[in-house]
Amino acid sequence: MDTVIQSLLNGALMGCVYALITLGLSLIFGVMNVVNFAHGDFVMLAMYFTFFIGSMWGVDAVFTPAVTFPLLFLVGVVAYYLIIDGTLRQKYVTQIAVTVGLMTFLRALTQLMWKAQPRALPYSLIQGSIHIAGYNIMLSRLISAGVSILAIGGVSLFLSRTWPGRAIRAASDDLDAASLMGVNYRWTYALAFGLGSALTAIAGGLLMTFQQVDPTMGVRFGLLSWCVLALAGLGSIPGLLISGVIVGAAEALSMSLWDPRARSLIVYLIFILVLWVRPRGLFGRK
Repeated sequence: MDTVIQSLLNGALMGCVYALITLGLSLIFGVMNVVNFAHGDFVMLAMYFTFFIGSMWGVDAVFTPAVTFPLLFLVGVVAYYLIIDGTLRQKYVTQIAVTVGLMTFLRALTQLMWKAQPRALPYSLIQGSIHIAGYNIMLSRLISAGVSILAIGGVSLFLSRTWPGRAIRAASDDLDAASLMGVNYRWTYALAFGLGSALTAIAGGLLMTFQQVDPTMGVRFGLLSWCVLALAGLGSIPGLLISGVIVGAAEALSMSLWDPRARSLIVYLIFILVLWVRPRGLFGRK
């Protein structure tokens, strides 16, 4: 039982970071209806930017989003106008081909710049662990979960309390009606894609406090974020957080109670089951 509880705690904390990553994907897919297969590679790119800033300038990974957030936002906006905008009215196969091409490009770019070997930062201010009720909790994961929850809450307030946020929600619900009300859909889509990409900068900085990065990590984070999104459904930010915790806990339990190699198997079984039983997700509103 102690092992189960310890695994649930670790998985729940990691699941909060998964939810933050998925929030960016949810913005892009929910607003633009674009299947962005490159989203996980934006996380990988953010982690490499964190490594570069941390190793070159001596900045702790938890502070790098101050630089990487606007940088990833800019990368997302440029990617939208150069690649995504021209495919919005095309068939899904065109959008898939474009985003897969973007994924391949980002992976090749990171291999060219930082080679294929894994990279990690040697130190972080939030390393170490704390003991609560006899259970060992990594301080880096605890703070990462807290920052992720705060970031998710901040995005929720942005979407509900600001005019650009309400424009994003309106374009998601009914683009034609939003356009009649004065919403510039291209600007709104660029904002959504840029914000969705920029959120990976926060996740990337947090992840680099306790793990390493390599050019293939984008596949894992991309698939995990799609699993969380399928479980939650579109339109519910609290649902994303709950679904992220469920996926993180399932992953941790499979590693500790069964076989570490089965961590992805359990997550994908949940993904298939939810799509079969409830295609809209557990909390989806559309």
